[in-house]
Amino acid sequence: MKNKILFILLGALINAPFCFSGQADTLRIDSILHKSKSVSFNSGAERLLFFASSMKGIPYQGGTLDRGSNEKLVVRTDSLDCTTYVENVLALYLASAKQNPEYRDYIESLTRIRYREGKIQGYTSRLHYFSDWVEDNQNKGILKELTTHFDHETRVCPLNFMTEHSHLYNQLKDNDSLLSVMRHIEQRWSKYEMPYVPKELLDLPASEIKIKDGDILALTTSIPGLDVVHLGFAVWIDGRLHLLHASSLHGKVVIDSLSLFDYLKERNKHTGVRVIRVK
Repeated sequence: MKNKILFILLGALINAPFCFSGQADTLRIDSILHKSKSVSFNSGAERLLFFASSMKGIPYQGGTLDRGSNEKLVVRTDSLDCTTYVENVLALYLASAKQNPEYRDYIESLTRIRYREGKIQGYTSRLHYFSDWVEDNQNKGILKELTTHFDHETRVCPLNFMTEHSHLYNQLKDNDSLLSVMRHIEQRWSKYEMPYVPKELLDLPASEIKIKDGDILALTTSIPGLDVVHLGFAVWIDGRLHLLHASSLHGKVVIDSLSLFDYLKERNKHTGVRVIRVK
């Protein structure tokens, strides 16, 4: 009863609809935040990777945010996909900046990261496209895209995959109203020229690539209407760039054994990466 009352009070205090997976989520988040306070970090990137590494081994599961008909803040730490993994790590990172961070700080941060202007106002307020997510979180001062600071190419990339394939999205396939709103959101990106670092350049030495540990790497694609297909964090191992990510292939959060160059070179529709740095 005590925990149930706590959850109700949290929802009322933050003034947003919530969906809690259970007490285990609260305990896991509080435990990670508590442990972070006993560690001395030399940089923000080191602190970010502490949280990213704290989730290694959590099982992979896609579609965890689309379980109900009403949009709610879904909190899941028992299973993650590549996007919810990155969002959870960022939420922990932001929450940890508080003097005595707790679960509520994490909840507030996750809401701020996941939704347009940090407000839950239905399905279309969630930042579904990575480019939209980056722009919104850059405007919030959370991160900065550095892709154009590297040797890069651009691809004319109108974002319309969701409306062109609405049958793949439960909330869109039988809802003309939501579909219309999504088309309006996509219209802003109808002439988008997306920068990316070609995957061929990722075989260069670390001194030439200049991607840093803890950078968010978004794997770009040639699929029409779509900007990126996967996310993770950059980790350098023995002079080779690797991806710390929620992997569907490995079925959990791992540091991939393959270098990022080797990971990408056999995937024909993967064109390269975008580089995002957390402030």
